[in-house]
Amino acid sequence: MNLKYHYLALSILFLIPSVKGAENIFLYKGTFSRTIEITELNKFKITTKPSNKLKSLMKITNQKEKELLKILSLKVEVPLKGSSKLMNSKIGKVFLARLSKIIYPNKVSDIEISTKAIRSGILLSSYNNNQEINLLDFFQAYPNKDVAIDLNALSQALKKVNSLKELIEFYTNSPLNKLKDGRSSI
Repeated sequence: MNLKYHYLALSILFLIPSVKGAENIFLYKGTFSRTIEITELNKFKITTKPSNKLKSLMKITNQKEKELLKILSLKVEVPLKGSSKLMNSKIGKVFLARLSKIIYPNKVSDIEISTKAIRSGILLSSYNNNQEINLLDFFQAYPNKDVAIDLNALSQALKKVNSLKELIEFYTNSPLNKLKDGRSSI
């Protein structure tokens, strides 16, 4: 009897496809839509020389090489414990819901699925990269092969990354506890 359950469990494990991370990014800006592979962006980050496809994408989106390189290289410190607590708090859930309207599995409009994918991408990339993430690390940890990005909303969100970092630091270093313990200089 137990042998049947073991075979069933093993067959389920082999039938479920493994998720390795994003491979393609679908960029949407109004009626404009293009696809680029993560490997192309990674190559650009390393060599600083864009492929012809990336050059045409930058021209169409009015993006400068230096700015894109800066965005791809921007590292944000994301402590696992604090960010996990933050993403599961009310504020974190609201933030993830808003972010899931910007970055989501391509052709999937379910906010709950998008939110879980973003949470997973952030935590896995933080874990894999000494509690620091950048955009490419996030995509490589994102649990879906195809990621869609709303470019208009993304540019606005990137401006707010530093405020997210400050919010995580505030949440993990809780100044109210410091005030109670008499450690704060306020």
